[in-house]
Amino acid sequence: MAECAAPSVLLAVEQLRRRVPGGIGTYARGLLGGLAQVAADGDGVDIALLASRAPAGKADPLAAFDRPLHISGLPSALLTRAWDTGLSRAPGGFDIVHSVSLATPRVRRGSRERLVVTVHDVAWRRHPDATTRRGARWHEGALRRVSRPAAALLVPSRLVAADLMAMGLAASRLTVVPGGADHLPAPDPGATDALLARLGVPGAFLLTVSTLEPRKNLSRLVQAFGQIRAGLPEPWPLVIVGPTGWGPELAHPPTGEQVVFTGPVPDVVLSGLYRRARAFAFVPLTEGFGLPPLEAMRAGIPTVVSREVPSVHDLGASEPVPSRVVDPFDVEDIADGLAAVLADDALRVELVRRGTAHTATRTWRATARAHIDLWRSLL
Repeated sequence: MAECAAPSVLLAVEQLRRRVPGGIGTYARGLLGGLAQVAADGDGVDIALLASRAPAGKADPLAAFDRPLHISGLPSALLTRAWDTGLSRAPGGFDIVHSVSLATPRVRRGSRERLVVTVHDVAWRRHPDATTRRGARWHEGALRRVSRPAAALLVPSRLVAADLMAMGLAASRLTVVPGGADHLPAPDPGATDALLARLGVPGAFLLTVSTLEPRKNLSRLVQAFGQIRAGLPEPWPLVIVGPTGWGPELAHPPTGEQVVFTGPVPDVVLSGLYRRARAFAFVPLTEGFGLPPLEAMRAGIPTVVSREVPSVHDLGASEPVPSRVVDPFDVEDIADGLAAVLADDALRVELVRRGTAHTATRTWRATARAHIDLWRSLL
């Protein structure tokens, strides 16, 4: 094939069928949006989508991406199991089969398809106590299964690449492609105001966005907030946005604290919350990338971020860190960071300036172009 040939790609997006698609779901949607932008620029690639059957009685939301669909008759859990065991394989006729997560179909024996898999993190190894045993076993087995046949593994940060190399994978098989920051739509002020009024939040607030599960470290964030709340210039509450995941993580506000849970919200409301917030905090124990801080920076608010978040710290040597960095295991350090970013006006202005510069080039168009370059290199 010619070097500039456009490959045909089957993109496995099973994560978009999950009850809680999480950051991988945001990545999948952002990538598809970036691919559409690249196609509008005149450099498109033939892409079809592969997933399990849609929920009964509803239109398939994947149809909104305007791509050919290869939909299994199996529900999500059974299709993933069938992929794991080899009972179901990817349909043939493509140059590239790329899965956006470790839920990956096998390619057919003797076929010409090249397999690419995005590995977002190895959190189950870094913090096994923040992962279910069943989840850790599945992730470990899935990574082992896909790493052998995959022509390339795509990772979102140098941190994840280093983790995989420490596990014995060759650097030549790894490609680092960061995610974008421009996926959220314009805010809906009316819907945002209605939500905040219903929750009893009349003014500015400290915001965090994540799935409610142990790895996100919300318990330490709430403890740190409790330490500084009485000394703040104004009674800014902590607003926690996101769906319930698993495990003994916060599910309701601690007694006596100004902590408000919204649950999951539409993207137009999430955009509005970012623009209404005074500051943003994100202190997970580990992340493969970390999209929420980028969303916050793009919205123009200062951020407090764990040192374990590569989207903020995986930088060039000359780029200033755009967040107040904290140790996610140290409640006192988190508290100091929150107090500074909420109340130090000079620091706030500087962090907004740095955050705006940091996210200016983090686009899904650039992410999509990097994917296309990788796919073409495998032809």
